[in-house]
Amino acid sequence: MPEVPNDPQSIFLDRIERRVKILKTLLDAALGVYLPAEDQQRRRAIEQVVRSTARQSELPQLTNDTLKKAYDIVNGHLEAMQKVLPHDVQYRNRVRKNW
Repeated sequence: MPEVPNDPQSIFLDRIERRVKILKTLLDAALGVYLPAEDQQRRRAIEQVVRSTARQSELPQLTNDTLKKAYDIVNGHLEAMQKVLPHDVQYRNRVRKNW
């Protein structure tokens, strides 16, 4: 039987991993989620998803490192989905993205 994590950081990151499974399923079906072209809008949207995934009781206990790690996990999956979007969307997002 797998060991259940006890600290809020591990519980939260485990929940994030479970939530991104739907993104993996969508990507396997050649579907993607449109992200805003502006980098700041993308960052705010992903941060909102990460914070919405946290329970209200555990949010004050989460460190910035944990939130950053969760952001990176979600962002990585969403960025991977961009390749299945139509080429005009890919081009628009690439032009406005700060490399």
